[in-house]
Amino acid sequence: MALTVGSFDGVHLGHVDVIGHVVAAAKQTDSQSALITFEPHPRCVLDPGNCPQSITTLQEKLALVEAAGISHAIVLRFDRELASLSPQEFIERLAAVMDLRRWVIGYDFAFGRGRTGSAQWLREHGHQVEVVPPFTIDGHDLHSSEVRRLITAGDVDKANKLLGREYAMAGPVEAGEKVGRRLGFPTANIAVEPNKLIPALGAYAGRARLTPSPHRGEGRGEGPKLATTSADFVAALSVGYRPTFGGTQLRVEAFLLDFEGDLYQQRLELRFVRYLHPDIKFPDTDELVEQLMQDVADTRRIVTS
Repeated sequence: MALTVGSFDGVHLGHVDVIGHVVAAAKQTDSQSALITFEPHPRCVLDPGNCPQSITTLQEKLALVEAAGISHAIVLRFDRELASLSPQEFIERLAAVMDLRRWVIGYDFAFGRGRTGSAQWLREHGHQVEVVPPFTIDGHDLHSSEVRRLITAGDVDKANKLLGREYAMAGPVEAGEKVGRRLGFPTANIAVEPNKLIPALGAYAGRARLTPSPHRGEGRGEGPKLATTSADFVAALSVGYRPTFGGTQLRVEAFLLDFEGDLYQQRLELRFVRYLHPDIKFPDTDELVEQLMQDVADTRRIVTS
């Protein structure tokens, strides 16, 4: 087994580079590629006051890892007991369930109690180790913390370059107050998973992928049936509190251009392409509608150009 271990939050271009080396190492050693990741993020256990919000949920991470070519993705629950294992104890647990032929690790990899395990430690204990050098963009080493900083600041176009894809949030469509519908811009609100990183408040040009849920009442003749195929749309996105209406609940919502239909109980993936403007409190709904019209026009121009 060619193995890599890490948090892999974001599965950014640096992570994809490491995964590529693992897949290549598996071919060289006539074995299979494997990746071990942790849930929750180790820092959330070891330093709860500085628990980072997740760039990717576990489901998103595993899908991206699979798409990158890993044969086996293994999720270990990170807790105090796991953190207390010495490097040797951790290796023994792995060796009991897999044939470790080569380690492929990042240049800053450390493991075991007190982070005392390293590439040097592995080599001293008879393991084949390949250390992947830092992945650099514009002369800077790529880290998840930088991706997180950019998204939090709303600089999603730069974050997307580091991710190698558009930053996304996904969830089931929730019922809202139908404020957008009354203004002529019906929006779909998604339920955000706990600890998922939320971009800066404001409006964004983006996309939406509609993934239908199973039929309601299928086989029982109960309720309307939903669409059965996925579909992609250009979408004007909003992250905010609806300050014009005195809102107090954070909403992540999308107005799907050129779409008509029922979105409730379906799943939307929202992809953030570019930040447009901050969350604005307008003096009246006329000015709000005028801005929404401009957002839609800007979104269509940016996303379809």
